Amino acid sequence: MKNTKILLILVISIFIEVIVFNITSYYTLFGKYEVKTYENPKFLYYENDKAYLEIENINLKVATFKIELKDVRNITEYNILYSDETTSQYWELKPKVYIQSNEKSKYMPLYLSGETKSLIVCIDKNIYDSNGLDKIVLNEKIPFEFNVIRFLIVFGIMIFTYFVKNAEIFNTIYSEKNFKQEIILIGVMAIFLLILVYINTYSDSEISSSRNSYFSITTNEGIYNKDFVDSLANGKLYLLQDPSEEFLKLENPYDALNRNDVERDIDYKWDTAFYNGHQYIYFGVLPALIIFLPFYLLTNKYLKISIVVFAFSILIFTLLKEILLKLLTRYFKEIPFKNVMYSLITLYSGSLILYANGMARVYELVIIVGVYFVLQGIYFILKALEKESNRHINIFWGSLFLALSVACRPTDLLASIIILPFIISLLIKYIKNFKENKINLIKLVSAVGIPYITVGIALMIYNYVRFDNVFDFGNKYQLTINNMMTLGSRIFTIPVGIICNLFTIPKFITEFPFITHSNDLISFNGYYYIENMVGGLFIIAPICFCSFFVFKANKKIENKELKIIINSLLGIGILIAILSIVMAGSNQRYLIDYAWMIILSTILIFISMYSVLKSEEAKKIVQFIFCIATIYTFIISILVGIISEKDYIKNNSPEQYYKLKYNVCFWE
Repeated sequence: MKNTKILLILVISIFIEVIVFNITSYYTLFGKYEVKTYENPKFLYYENDKAYLEIENINLKVATFKIELKDVRNITEYNILYSDETTSQYWELKPKVYIQSNEKSKYMPLYLSGETKSLIVCIDKNIYDSNGLDKIVLNEKIPFEFNVIRFLIVFGIMIFTYFVKNAEIFNTIYSEKNFKQEIILIGVMAIFLLILVYINTYSDSEISSSRNSYFSITTNEGIYNKDFVDSLANGKLYLLQDPSEEFLKLENPYDALNRNDVERDIDYKWDTAFYNGHQYIYFGVLPALIIFLPFYLLTNKYLKISIVVFAFSILIFTLLKEILLKLLTRYFKEIPFKNVMYSLITLYSGSLILYANGMARVYELVIIVGVYFVLQGIYFILKALEKESNRHINIFWGSLFLALSVACRPTDLLASIIILPFIISLLIKYIKNFKENKINLIKLVSAVGIPYITVGIALMIYNYVRFDNVFDFGNKYQLTINNMMTLGSRIFTIPVGIICNLFTIPKFITEFPFITHSNDLISFNGYYYIENMVGGLFIIAPICFCSFFVFKANKKIENKELKIIINSLLGIGILIAILSIVMAGSNQRYLIDYAWMIILSTILIFISMYSVLKSEEAKKIVQFIFCIATIYTFIISILVGIISEKDYIKNNSPEQYYKLKYNVCFWE
């Protein structure tokens, strides 16, 4: 029976690929259509760098339009206007992008009324002037294409759905000793890594038409991975290139309006900290010290930021999986494997790691590396919770990684609060039995104190040398869109920011990738920075709404340790969200700092509430809702990754972007 259903799924998948996804290639079969070729359409006029050409007296039923261009290396847009039996005037159709290597991009299926009287074809002026138009063909059959990757994706989704619903392994209790379940979870991570590779590779700002550039790991530009590295290599903490004389003469260089008379990135470097005549990098120094500088010293080349973001994203996915499984197996005895799998997919998707790889710059770099160090620290602390052997060694490594995260993002210091209850509990235990635990007490204090004190002193010295203040990371000296020196109290921005960062509803559109930025603010009579928000965390990952049940969960949960973890993750996540609102504003990347905290907390709340349900029917309904929410979060995370902050895949790899678009939008 199982083999029969798998065969049926295979047949359905083939049908979808052959018939549904290639529906336009059958269009001319449903009627008699005369094929006509036009090599020299009548020139009409130029407008906005476009040439308009007319084909008159067609007087045919037209089902398809094809345009052939010569020697077109880059993508180019074309469009047609038509006049059919419904009107003598011209109606304009949506433009389409022409890709020389993609046959289907050259065709447009037309659904006109009766006979077509005439067409106006709009192409790039330069292409027309250089005799780049080869020919226009009407009613030629749109070519059939069996896309293997698309077929495998559809088949994989259907097979996966079938097995999740019917296979015993998905409906059994999760066990860390179950090898098959572990393979499935690794498979989930592998899928995310494949998506990660695609988004990271084709969003690269230095990508070119050369296939070799896809695998280039070095660069010749970058304020952080080149200019800052050059400074460090020369023993300087400020950039070697000082601002111009014109910039230094400005009355108030921190005022963006004051900088209108000087040129950005020529007279000064954007988003640097200007202090005492020098420009400093206020972004966390740790990635430069442990990655970019050593790479440069060894190779005399500059490492791409996107490569580092990609590598640390893999580490983050690995740690998220391990931390999730450690928490679930420690605090819950019987969890359906489905719920574990849905939780992992939701955690990966909602973490916005895919989004960060869609525009991997220094902004995303320090966030991603910071998240890694926080997660690695928490992982070691969880290992210390599991068993007493090597406990203090694990606490040392956990404390060290958490302390180092501050050298990436100062706000990551708050993440250390998550481990405080455990450290304090252990400290009290040792003090109560001081005689027996004297050595353990010394080990504990050393394991926590040495990393934090060492890293803290190093950062204080670093700050003092740059800004004459041990607590100043340079944010207020930032040369950005607003004057950070006099921005003032931001407490009244918190309600606005909470709505923007957590509850912004994505703008869904009819064009691929079906989602766009949503930068609308509720009424606020003051300055609030918002840029390229796609959606709030609670809307991207609806599991977060379980946070509203935290008080109810606290009453139901008997394990005090679990309560502390849930409330710590949720509380610190919200606190970091508020700090980012007050100190910065709203931008999708800001959510990455705390998204995983809130999602992980709400997953634990959900599993806790699910576990106390007595009705099997209620459990099935709740599990179904979780499944739908997971699918939604997964899909929207991919779309958010594709659009990124500024459409990097579309702008940097347009050929790949439109190939993807036409594979998805098969009806165009």
